Amino acid sequence: MKTLTDARIPLKMMTIALGQGQGRERMELWFDRAMKLDPNNTDACNSKLWYLEPKWYGSVEDMLAFGRECVHNTKWGGRVPLILVDAHIAIRNEFIPDTERSAYWSRPEVWADLKSAHTRFFELYPDASGWYPNYAWYAYQAGDWSAFNEMVPKLGPANYDFFGGETNFNQMVAVANAHAGESQVKN
Repeated sequence: MKTLTDARIPLKMMTIALGQGQGRERMELWFDRAMKLDPNNTDACNSKLWYLEPKWYGSVEDMLAFGRECVHNTKWGGRVPLILVDAHIAIRNEFIPDTERSAYWSRPEVWADLKSAHTRFFELYPDASGWYPNYAWYAYQAGDWSAFNEMVPKLGPANYDFFGGETNFNQMVAVANAHAGESQVKN
C-alpha cells in the first residue's frame, strides 16, 4: 500500500465528504490524515470549521469546541490557533441575530477565546507582528484597555487604515488611556 504524502489529497477528500454528507466520521478521517501530514495545516482546519457550521453538519457549539481544540492542541502550529478567531468571525457574521452583532466582541466569553487564541499564537510566533493590529482591535472592542495599551507600542508605525483612519486610531488610543486605571474587561 502506498503511503499518503500529499496533504492536498485529504484536503480535497474533506470537500468531497462535505458534499456526500455521509457523516462526520468520514470528514474526521480525512482531517486527521491531513493534520498528520502537516500539523500546521490551516486549510484543513478551515475546511473542518466550514463542515461544522450549522448550515452543514455541525453547530455553533461544535465550531467553538473545534476552535478551542486548535488553541490547546500542542501538536498543531502555524496559524492553527487563530482558527478560534475565525470561528467567532463566522458565528458573529452568520449565526447570531443582526441586533446582537455590534456587542458580540465585548462578550466576556468571546474575548476570553480571542485572547487565548492570540496568546497561544504569539507563544508560538513571538515575532509575528503582523497580527498585533488584529489583537489590538479585538482588545479594544472587548474593552480590555490593558491589552490594547500593551499592543499600541508594538504596532510600530500604525496601519491607520486597519483601524478606520488616523483620527479613529487616535481616538481609540485616547479612550484606552482614559480607562487605563480600570481593572479588566467590563462584564
